[in-house]
Amino acid sequence: MRIKITSDGRVLEGTAKQIVEAMHYVAFGQEQRTLGEYIDWAVDQASRMNELDLKVEGETDEEKAASLIEAMLRAGLAERL
Repeated sequence: MRIKITSDGRVLEGTAKQIVEAMHYVAFGQEQRTLGEYIDWAVDQASRMNELDLKVEGETDEEKAASLIEAMLRAGLAERL
């Protein structure tokens, strides 16, 4: 999968988990969070900053990452390339 983050133009490629891991890596001040905690934080940030209600579901990091990417695509925060 290959996506472009609409806010800054970054292009990320890989599995959904790899893409979210890359997002986590560059998220300032979030390095102490687990990937699952980062996803929850990112959903909260989207809600507070963009007034979006991203629906992210899943039990595992892989499921939550895939759900986050799909929610970002639906909300226009990312586009599929």
